[in-house]
Amino acid sequence: MSSYTSEDLKRRAFERAAWVLKHYWEEQKDLLPRAARVHSRIFDTLIHPSHILYGVSVKGTGHTEHLVPCSLIRDQAFKMLWANEDVDAVALMLQRTLKIALITKEEARLLDVDLGFKTTMPGDWCFETGAVTERLDRAEIKLTLVNSSQ
Repeated sequence: MSSYTSEDLKRRAFERAAWVLKHYWEEQKDLLPRAARVHSRIFDTLIHPSHILYGVSVKGTGHTEHLVPCSLIRDQAFKMLWANEDVDAVALMLQRTLKIALITKEEARLLDVDLGFKTTMPGDWCFETGAVTERLDRAEIKLTLVNSSQ
């Protein structure tokens, strides 16, 4: 039996992901042009879905959707590191923005194709203050929340 609580494990997962991103950043920080040269799906192997499941569509499931696209989260982490923010700040950003919802394939098509939000957030969205659900809100995708403490 683990001596870590589920909250400890969740916190450690985000810290671990932040450190992995920092290591990639350190290896690439002097390369030009500046870019995050690591696949955006790196989070899938570092953080268990149970730590980031935010909600389930009231219309059903069939597709796992990141509320904020992974490429934006990865790029934001690198921007933070270039701005000399520490790993703890990156971990907190990951914990706030790295969330998934289970939605229908039709809802995924609405987000990705019809609204053009596959890899973007709405133009006025802000990493520090924006609602992570903004893309789904604009698509009028309603969720049943899995854990109200998210």
